[in-house]
Amino acid sequence: MALKTASDLVSRGVRMLLAVVAARQLGPAGFGDYSYAFAVGFLLGELADLGLHLFIAREVARDPGAPIGPLVRLKLAVTLAAGGVGLGVGLLADAASPRRALVWLLTAAWLMASFVEMLNQVFRGHQRMEREVLVALTMAIASFGLGTAALLSGLGALGLAWALVAGHLLALALAVALAAQLLERRPGSGGGAMLPRGFLREAAPLAVVMLASPTYFQIDLLMLGWMSTPGAVGDMSAVQRVIGGAMVLPGVVRAAVFPAFVASRSASVRRRLAASTFLGLMAAGVLLSAAVWWLGAPLVRLVFGAEYAGAVLPLQLLTTALVWMLPEFAIGPMLFATGQQRPYAALWVASVLLIAAGNLWAIPAHGAAGAALVKLVVTFGLVAGEVIVLWRARDRLGAP
Repeated sequence: MALKTASDLVSRGVRMLLAVVAARQLGPAGFGDYSYAFAVGFLLGELADLGLHLFIAREVARDPGAPIGPLVRLKLAVTLAAGGVGLGVGLLADAASPRRALVWLLTAAWLMASFVEMLNQVFRGHQRMEREVLVALTMAIASFGLGTAALLSGLGALGLAWALVAGHLLALALAVALAAQLLERRPGSGGGAMLPRGFLREAAPLAVVMLASPTYFQIDLLMLGWMSTPGAVGDMSAVQRVIGGAMVLPGVVRAAVFPAFVASRSASVRRRLAASTFLGLMAAGVLLSAAVWWLGAPLVRLVFGAEYAGAVLPLQLLTTALVWMLPEFAIGPMLFATGQQRPYAALWVASVLLIAAGNLWAIPAHGAAGAALVKLVVTFGLVAGEVIVLWRARDRLGAP
């Protein structure tokens, strides 16, 4: 947890700094175009997960010698397919707009980052967290250094996008080299011609969640890009940079709790882990929400500048949603570990559909603040549903 915490704090910290530099150098409109393309690329990178990452983490946690070769080949095929989608999305943009090239570049960057994340799950399962940390820091620091240099040199959003491509490519090369070295020492872990038994049945609902989850986080930016002004997109992007930083805590907790939850055969241990994780992260969400409602306006002015005053209310509303979203980030995968993939997937799909339907009214009427309010309400329903499902499965928490 110490390694993961330090790595996440540094990685998210330098990415936040890069976003601040970009917001100030590009202005709300330019930052809005960049953020729209960033959201498309990030979404496709997350969609390229398709449940593989969590499945690999679980399998390797159970058996470090489990064959992962077929899963890696499947990941490569999914990544190439997502790249084709990114190419199509870019072609839909106006040829005279910078969005076309930005979508292509940032799709490539985030698909490389997605492959890196898959290899990081292998390191985590083999209890080689220092390798995951090295790769994550390399990607974050290289992207920050190259991106800041591009912005300060006047290369604009396209220069920043090329810098992210270079930083993520460097991290991918390092991750592949470290993974090859690790798997050479454990011959059984890399072979196998067939996917693990039950993979499709178990991973299909999880893949639905992996499709819905990034859509949940990026749908506001995408719908604002379609229905509102670049300035509103820039405001929401500034909000999401702050929200993304708040996700360090649940990410660290999940990295520590999920393998222990999977490995345990004791119902009482699993119940304690679930309860303490949920209550602890909810308390952190309450404190964070209170701080942002009190200091949100000066924080936005200090970090992003007075031009982003429209981001204050959306930031306060979405931070309130973290009261429920922080626990979900760690509790949700426990539903997968206890065999509750189908209700888990159904809840996420319903949430995304409700957000999309609500935004059709809220964005034209209230802009970014309306979108944030819709997400606040829907998030409460999502987490309440997950808690009910986990509670109903409490008698089976000790099942392997």
